[in-house]
This record gives sequence, structure tokens and C-alpha cells, in this order.
Amino acid sequence: MAILHITFSLATQGSMKLAIRQHQLQRNESALSVYDHFSIGPLNSLEERKGWLNTHIFKDNEDQQLYVDMYESWKKKIADLPCDVDVWVWYSQNTHEQIGLRYVMSEFIHKCSMVYGIDATDGLKQIQPHIDIRHTGELSSEMLMKLRSNAKRFSVQECQQLAKEWEELKDHTSKLRLWKEGIVHEEVDALDSLILDCAKDMHAQRDEEWLLLMHMISTISGALDDYISNEFIVNRLMTLIEQGSFKMAGDLTDIHSCRVKCIKA
Repeated sequence: MAILHITFSLATQGSMKLAIRQHQLQRNESALSVYDHFSIGPLNSLEERKGWLNTHIFKDNEDQQLYVDMYESWKKKIADLPCDVDVWVWYSQNTHEQIGLRYVMSEFIHKCSMVYGIDATDGLKQIQPHIDIRHTGELSSEMLMKLRSNAKRFSVQECQQLAKEWEELKDHTSKLRLWKEGIVHEEVDALDSLILDCAKDMHAQRDEEWLLLMHMISTISGALDDYISNEFIVNRLMTLIEQGSFKMAGDLTDIHSCRVKCIKA
């Protein structure tokens, strides 16, 4: 039986492709990534979503075109998918991948392919309980292969429920969603206080006036319980700079050289 593995990051897709090659499964298996980040931005329409991402997340026209190209490629591949291919969706317990699962289910609800799910978070608890991940892209190709036995077929009722939840998510106007033992809608500035606290702590611990943006992003990401894109963190920093909470030296699009400092109250 042919299998299409669906992932929610290029990193997971790359690891899955490597696992397929290493185990000589190329004839029967392939991997496809949904290129998006579902925890941020509007979900109700593609055009509104693209407009928001263009304004707040994408750095240039190249990023914008890549998003469009990847979306069109995804739609074409699933439209052409034969009925006898099994679909395996890889996800973990974070907002992005949980919403992604519901989006994928809405795409396949009227197709004849059988859909299976692998919850990497639950799977790891059984085989590697000491490993804690925030998203599936952190897993190696070897670990992905170990989790294959956790694949569970979704019932018709489960498919219908997940597709229904996608429609409900689309109806909400929030631009930020976080994982708190479930998907929670938040105001777009919900992480601003955490960003400020992280910056103040870094200033105090490092005794440095200016902080390298790359280190700030890493620290903020580590302080989050959920998986949020670096681009969204940068966008919130830009907003805080405009509001006078931070000063910047350099170009925010270059996280390796840009430096920022928190303005003390």
C-alpha cells in the first residue's frame, strides 16, 4: 500500500524523506509538507491570510511568492492523489500542528483515501519519556521511524469532527492562537509582556546594553510553552520598537547582526 506522509514543516518533511531513503521505501512512500504556520494570522480566507502575512511576517516578495507556490503545489498534489493511497499525518501537541491536522482533515474529508495520524508527543511518552518536544520538526529520521507503529486510523466520525473544528477555527477573528491543553484564541499582543520580561532578564544576566537579536529570539522561544515562529516574534519586537519599549541597531531582517535593547522604565 502506498503512503503519503503529510508534515507541517520543511524540517519534518526532510527528515521523513531521509527515513524513506534510508529504509528503501521510495517506491511506496512519499512526504509532503504544508507550508504555513497556523498559530498566527487569520484563517477565514486565503486572500485575507496572504495579505496579513505579507504585511506582518514575510520579509520580501520572494517570501510571498514561495508561500503562494507552495500552497498551489500542495493543492495540486492532493487533488491528483489516487484513491488507494493512505495518508499519514504527523503532528504533535502544539497549536500550529493541531490546527494543521484539522485543516488537512477538511481537505481529505470528501476523498476516498484512508487517513492515519501519528501524535509524536504521545508516541514519545511511550518510547522515550525523557524527550520533550514542542514540534515534530525536532525529531530525527531515526526517531520518526520508531514512531511509525503509533499510526492510528481516524474513524469517519473523527474525520468529520476534526473537519468541523477547522470550520469553527476559520470563523474566529483572532490573529494569535496558543496551545494550553487545547487551542486558545489570544489577542495578538498576548506575548508582549513575556518578550519584555525576557529582554530585561537577559540585560541583567549578561550585563550588556545591547542584545543580539538571534539570542533574544532563542531565549523567548525557550520561555514559551508553545511553538511560535521566529518571524512572529520579530514582528512583535518591531511593534514594541515602534511603541518605544525597545531601541534597535541594524536591520531586523538580519537576526545575526541586528541588536536591540529594552528601554528601562
